[in-house]
Amino acid sequence: MKRFALLGEPLGHSLSPALHKAIYRQLEIDDASYRTVELPEERLKSFFTGFKVGGFDGVNVTIPHKASVIKLLDEVDSKANLIQAVNCVNRVGNKLTGYNTDLLGFAYSLRQNEVSIEGNEFAIIGAGGSAQAVATVLAEGMAKQVSIVNRTPENAERVKETILAVNDQVKVKLVDEEQLIKRAKHMDCIINATSIGMSPNTKPAPISADVFTENTLAFDLIYNPLNTSFLKAAESNGAATVNGLQMLVAQAVYSVEIWMGGNIVAHVDMNALVRDLEKIIK
Repeated sequence: MKRFALLGEPLGHSLSPALHKAIYRQLEIDDASYRTVELPEERLKSFFTGFKVGGFDGVNVTIPHKASVIKLLDEVDSKANLIQAVNCVNRVGNKLTGYNTDLLGFAYSLRQNEVSIEGNEFAIIGAGGSAQAVATVLAEGMAKQVSIVNRTPENAERVKETILAVNDQVKVKLVDEEQLIKRAKHMDCIINATSIGMSPNTKPAPISADVFTENTLAFDLIYNPLNTSFLKAAESNGAATVNGLQMLVAQAVYSVEIWMGGNIVAHVDMNALVRDLEKIIK
């Protein structure tokens, strides 16, 4: 029996166990289990000591451990190392390798929603690990300009550095809400990479509705609730919207691909997985 888990704190509302079980069902894998392990920072080191000698075959990592696990790994994929965020760890023998499948999940969702990156203008709200993943995808895709909105300038500066390290041809601006409103008519896509609006602590949108126009796509990485305050604000100004559920599904499938090997993505019905989770959230 292969054993997998999600590490984080808190994990009370996680959809990952249900999602992974659905993936295994589709693939007709009956010798794999997946569960949550709620773990405070001070217990990470002891967990990884056991993990390394066979406690689990692979783990996903979520808030607040995506950066802190890096020092506990033997190897880190180049992109995960660049953004200093790992959300997937694979064990081969006694060797632990870290990856970031959030990048793959975000890129997949953009493709599925026919969002072109090259030559277009984007804004990222937030500057944490998720924002770093988003920034990397936009830089690789040859975005024309990326504006970053964040309360802490130092964190926003790190996202800017990541973009320029990947592609120094992208114009990057650190802006506030007022400046973003002035650029509204030029915005092709605005991405909420913060946790503001996530269930159960739903809050007002992290940005004014005035940043959106009917030509803007609003992409919220949050998937619960399905229609966040950010997306509602966008809809009020006629913008199209995408939530983070498809990205969640895709990053999970890419994690399974890393753990199991082979082209798992080609053999999974992503849309069916999205529909399954929508029923749970509703």
